Amino acid sequence: MRWLLTVALAFFLSTAVDAQTLNQRPVSQGEVTPAEMTERLEKAAVRTKGQAPKGAARGSSIDFCWPSNVEEYRDIGKYVLVLVSVVTQDAAELPLRRVYVTVNGEQTELVRLSSERRDVRKGSTTFSILGPFREDGFYVAPAGLMMSDGYLQADFAIRRTNFNLYKLPGTPPDFVKADNDPMPAKDAAPNMPALKALLTREYQGFELPASLR
Repeated sequence: MRWLLTVALAFFLSTAVDAQTLNQRPVSQGEVTPAEMTERLEKAAVRTKGQAPKGAARGSSIDFCWPSNVEEYRDIGKYVLVLVSVVTQDAAELPLRRVYVTVNGEQTELVRLSSERRDVRKGSTTFSILGPFREDGFYVAPAGLMMSDGYLQADFAIRRTNFNLYKLPGTPPDFVKADNDPMPAKDAAPNMPALKALLTREYQGFELPASLR
C-alpha cells in the first residue's frame, strides 16, 4: 500500500555552492511504473530549472511502499519497500554505491534488491537540467528506521556522498504505528516471496530483481 511519495531534487549551482531542496507531497494510491517515475523526475527538473537555470549535477525521485495489512507486514519481516530513481550528468556516478538511513548520526545501509539503468529522453527538461544518466533501484528498509527522525541518503559511485533523498519520518499505516517494536529481528532478512508479491502488486514495468525471481 502506497502511503507517501517524496520527490527529491538536488543541484550543484554554477557558483560551486552545494545545495539541496527536498519536496514532499502525498499522492493517491496506485501502481507505480517507470513512466510515472519519469514524469515525477520531469516535474522535479522543471522546479530545479526555476532555481538553477544552467542545470544541476543530479536529482532524484523517491517512492516507498508500506505493507498493506498486518499479515503482510509480519510476512515481510517489518520492512518497507523503497524505490530510488536518480539522474545525473556524469555516468561515472552510477550505480549508487549505497543507500542508507541516518538517525542521530548513525548510518544503517539498506539492502539493495536491484539496480536498473534507464534512458532519459533527449529533449526533456530532465535531460537538459538533471542529466542523461538514470538508475532505478529497489531497496528494503526497516520500518522502525523509516519512522525515525532522520534522513534517507545515498552515496554516488564517485564525488557525491550524503545526498539527501528523503526527510524522515515517513507516514506509516496505523497498524505499523501501533507496533511497539517496528524493527526487524537482528540479522533477519526479509521474506522474499512476500516481498515479491508486494513489489509485483505495487510496481509495474520494472525488471524483477534477481533475488525475487
